Amino acid sequence: MADSQPATQAHLKRQIGLYAATAITVGNIIGSGIFRSPHSVASELTTFPLVLTAWIVGGLLSICGSLVLAELAVTHPKTGGLYVFLRESFGDAFAFVFGWANLWVIKPTVVASITSVFALYFCQVMGWGHDAEFATGAAAILFLTFVNWLGVKEGTRTQSLLTTLKVIGILGLCVAAFTIPATHPATALADGAVAEATTKPLMTAFFVAMVSILFAYDGWTDSTYVAGEVVNPQRTMPIAIVWGTWAVIGVYVLTNFAYFHVLGAEGVRSYEAVGSETIHRLLGDWGARALAVLVAVSTFGTTNGSILTGPRVTQAMAADGLLWKPMAALDAKRETPSMALWVQAVLSIVWLKVAGGFDDVSGWFVTTSWMFYGLTTAALFVQRARESRGEIAKPSYRTPLYPLTPVLFIVTTLAIIYADFTSSTPLQFDGVTGPIASVLALVPRAGLGVLIALLGFPVYAIWKRGGRTKAGA
Repeated sequence: MADSQPATQAHLKRQIGLYAATAITVGNIIGSGIFRSPHSVASELTTFPLVLTAWIVGGLLSICGSLVLAELAVTHPKTGGLYVFLRESFGDAFAFVFGWANLWVIKPTVVASITSVFALYFCQVMGWGHDAEFATGAAAILFLTFVNWLGVKEGTRTQSLLTTLKVIGILGLCVAAFTIPATHPATALADGAVAEATTKPLMTAFFVAMVSILFAYDGWTDSTYVAGEVVNPQRTMPIAIVWGTWAVIGVYVLTNFAYFHVLGAEGVRSYEAVGSETIHRLLGDWGARALAVLVAVSTFGTTNGSILTGPRVTQAMAADGLLWKPMAALDAKRETPSMALWVQAVLSIVWLKVAGGFDDVSGWFVTTSWMFYGLTTAALFVQRARESRGEIAKPSYRTPLYPLTPVLFIVTTLAIIYADFTSSTPLQFDGVTGPIASVLALVPRAGLGVLIALLGFPVYAIWKRGGRTKAGA
């Protein structure tokens, strides 16, 4: 790459403003989840009060995490987000393992899962068949990677535009739900498609439902990955992280009210495409097509945000000497992490190809991501201890209700991870049979990402033994 140069010679500049940083938070959270997860939640929890409680609890849990993250981001406003916080608190090994998982599992599977939903709805809008979905998804990944390679401003402007459009569209759906009578007939269901109430114990069902909810809320960490490029991070980051998450909670609660107002508990539980069915009851077939456009725009924006933020971790790791040096390269003209961007694009397309569907690929990263969210939250205790010893300055932002906030987040996260492992289905890959399939069947779907992440420890040991942990090695 002749027009690239190492990060030690070119530095990511601070050029992301408040609206763009907040758009990264809001846009990366609101993707496909609010159009799919309500069905999964209603399949586990039988009444609207329970469903609403679960969505609020999931939002408050995300707020607890975002409050902690805001303090860490203000303390260490550097590119790399969770990688930086883990390295400052627990050292190179844990930071490497997170960066390893982020490179191979977390971000590529996020991009692949969201893109699969985009491709599904985009092909519906265009009248294309199922066979066109992979090519459409791969093209979307390559196009958005190109946009973000052109420059940080191009990537953040795209994110701001798409986030604004999706929020307006979702609010429009909610307004329609409460102002237009549901005069169109329900979409016909296949025999046996009416979901029966769960027979699981209430607490088990609640925690299983939380997995789908936390998928819908995932993304509140993403603006920290570009903290080194944010203007006035001490002021901007708390607003972008915390208030961006509060805004999403409001949108999600209102949207659930809209779904249940139109469909009722049985309808939300029976129709997987709950958003599409809601607008179909109000406006008919053309409304369902409009909803397909909205979902395509929403997921396209989330894909862009993930493509924008993910390579920042890889670039920061390589700049610190914890990854292959060329991965730290910045394009000399555009000042973007070019190598990291295109490597992520290739891996995302691979995951898109091998995945058995949206549910499989999303299940691989949710537990893995929240495992690191819990560990990063624990980093706040280390940072407060360093602060008391005078090793670092007191930040301008403090986590409210400390230490209750991080403790609550960590305990709840552990419970949700346990519930996901115990209820997760075995791994399956299309075309894989014989002994390999038998081995995979022993691994719960939620465990694949964790296993890949844990491989980072021996890889780090090999890397360290090779004497490559020094920056610039």
